[in-house]
Amino acid sequence: DSRFFTTQKKGEMHELRLELHSTDRNTKVDAVKKVIASMTVGKDVSMLFTDVLNCVQTGNIELKKLVYLYLINYAKSQPELTLLAVNTFVKDASDPNPLIR
Repeated sequence: DSRFFTTQKKGEMHELRLELHSTDRNTKVDAVKKVIASMTVGKDVSMLFTDVLNCVQTGNIELKKLVYLYLINYAKSQPELTLLAVNTFVKDASDPNPLIR
C-alpha cells in the first residue's frame, strides 16, 4: 500500500505512538505498517521500539508478523529492550496454532 509511504510530517512520531496504543486492532496494524514503511525508506523509528514491542502481545497473526519484522531490524541496536520480547517468543513457540509457532 503506497499510503504507508507518505512523507513524514511534523509530529508524526507522536501520532504513531498514539495509534500504536489504540484499542482498535486495525488502527494498530496500520500504525505498525507506517512504522515499517518509514523504516524501509531509511527513517530512524527506533524511538518507537517499546511502543511497537507492546503490540506483539496479540492473537492477530498479521500484527505479530509486522512486529517481528520490526524487532529483527532493531534487535542489534536495542539488545536490552529486545530481551523484553523473549517471554512472548517462548509463549508463541508453544502455541497450539501452527501459524503462530
